[in-house]
Amino acid sequence: MPLPTRAWLRSRRIGPRRARASCEGDPLSAAAEPLAGLIGRFLAYSGDQRRLSVHTLRAYGLTLERFDDFLSTHLGGAVTGGRLATLSAADLRAFLAMRREEGLAAPSLARDVSALKGFFAWARRNEGLACDAIAALKAPKQPRRLPRAVTPADVRQLVDVVGDAATLPWLAARDMAVLLLLYGAGLRIGEALSLTGAALPLGPVIQVTGKRAKTRVVPLLPQVRAAILDYVEKCPFDLGQDGPLFRGVKGGALDPGTVRRAVQAARAAMGL
Repeated sequence: MPLPTRAWLRSRRIGPRRARASCEGDPLSAAAEPLAGLIGRFLAYSGDQRRLSVHTLRAYGLTLERFDDFLSTHLGGAVTGGRLATLSAADLRAFLAMRREEGLAAPSLARDVSALKGFFAWARRNEGLACDAIAALKAPKQPRRLPRAVTPADVRQLVDVVGDAATLPWLAARDMAVLLLLYGAGLRIGEALSLTGAALPLGPVIQVTGKRAKTRVVPLLPQVRAAILDYVEKCPFDLGQDGPLFRGVKGGALDPGTVRRAVQAARAAMGL
């Protein structure tokens, strides 16, 4: 990952020289380093080495920035790496209590716990900054809900509803192709939208890139292949090998939010 931007540095109240030094191995001990600098290096490590997704990194970054702000107020001053060892389980639980008061539900609180545990594990392993209290931090229990299975008839109706909602024939063909990839081939939205023109011409299988840049081979049903080919024929834009396969109205890459909104609207209309 690149060095933090100047805007990010200003928001975290540390200077560019300090952040650059910390990213390159500053002789100043990690115990004296501002917590914001440690967070920046943890996120860089998580992106480069653990290959976490951009969405996960953004979520972890927001949680840890709020944690830094909380500690500054809670402890009454700027927080450095050395203060981490002094934190108690009560300090950590106070942060989660604040987040709960902000309206976070159990799944979001569990993500916050995951971000904290990941950061403290990295700080112990890579910086020698141990916080024993983190072991006592537990994610809130989440109610187990049995998912409702979507029947083949539901999928066909969902595809029809989304296709009927499109304003142009090629958009209807695009949306039907994407949905069939999701429901008929088991792709995630990100995997479907990461496909490029290099996937053409289609064969019996397709290679997709998923979480943490891992690739997998997925078989394509004849109905799914037919829907993609119908979209390709109707798409008004040149689908070059290096460009995205699925395009937005203006020819750019299709926004994941467009797919999610279409699916949510169709599910609501069908009572799913």
